[in-house]
Formats: sequence, structure tokens, C-alpha cells
Amino acid sequence: MPSPPRWRQALPVLVAVQAALGATALVWGLVRDLPWWRNLSATPEILVALLAGGILSQASTGLFQFLGRRGLSDAGWVLDGFLGPLFQGLPVSWAVGLSLLSGFCEEAFFRGILCREFGLWASSVLFGLLHTGDRRLAVTGLWAGVVGLGMGLAWQVTGNLAIPVALHAGCNFLSFVKLARWTEPDPASGAAPGR
Repeated sequence: MPSPPRWRQALPVLVAVQAALGATALVWGLVRDLPWWRNLSATPEILVALLAGGILSQASTGLFQFLGRRGLSDAGWVLDGFLGPLFQGLPVSWAVGLSLLSGFCEEAFFRGILCREFGLWASSVLFGLLHTGDRRLAVTGLWAGVVGLGMGLAWQVTGNLAIPVALHAGCNFLSFVKLARWTEPDPASGAAPGR
């Protein structure tokens, strides 16, 4: 019997991390009287933020390919050794669900709580650290910190936490869709991996 796809194996961990962030944001908000959920408004700007998130995903891909070609990051390993195999075959419905879950829970925690408690810079640094774990992910974490800074600024400028949630979800959705179509590179052909 074939083993289940890696995304199915990783799903409980991914959901647990997001649930822990969301629950922490909720409890912290209640205990410290930081009702971040009152800053969620359904406005037309959410659609623009979703689109901007997709553009951000494309820019991220381009940046990491550029850095990888110049030997400035382990972009090849991040895609072909870690993320591509992990999310290969992820159905679109799961990409939607994971994008909304991560966008909501991470923004509630990092912008709704940490940004208020410790400031924009500290919350952005911690957001970047969440996206590391292996030295080869250092550039990814640095980039996530910069993106977190932008999401924090979007929240501060609009006062609507739904805007960074939509930015985050849009970026993650397009990234998950691209990773779901990943194919293992053929080392004999010397061709670029299936991205």
C-alpha cells in the first residue's frame, strides 16, 4: 500500500500550530483586554489585499529564484528538498483552507496581539523566526520578517486586521497552488525543476 502524500502527514502539525497561535491570540486578547477581533471588517479593500497577496507570492518566488541563481540562498533546497515534496498534490480546497487558517491565526497572533504588545518591529522579527527552523531557511525567515513588517504597516494604516489577513491568505494560497504542482527535478536533463 502506498504511503499517504506528505502533505497529509504534515497536516496535523500545520493545523495544530495554527490552532495554537489562534487560541493564544484569543486567550491573550481576553486576558489583556486586547479585543483584536473588533478590528476585523469586511470591506471591499479585502479583495485588493487578496490580489496583492498573490502578487507578493509571485515576487517572493522571483526573489528566491534570483538569490538562488547567485548562490545567495538555498532556494533550490527550500523548493526541491523541503516545500515542493511536502505540498506536492495538495488539493485546491485544502490550499484554500490552509491559506485562510494560517492568514487568520498568524495575523491575529502577530499583528493583533504581538504588534500591540511589543511593537511593529518585534512582532515582525518574531514572525520571521516562525518561518525558520533550519539554517537553510534563514533567508526565508528574513524575507518573512520583511513581509510581516509590511502586513503590520497595512494593519496600522487601515485599522482593519482583515487587510493583513487577506494579504497573508492571498500570498499563501498562490504559494500552495504552485507547490501542489511541483514535480521532482530530473538531474539528468539539467532542466529547471517543475515550478
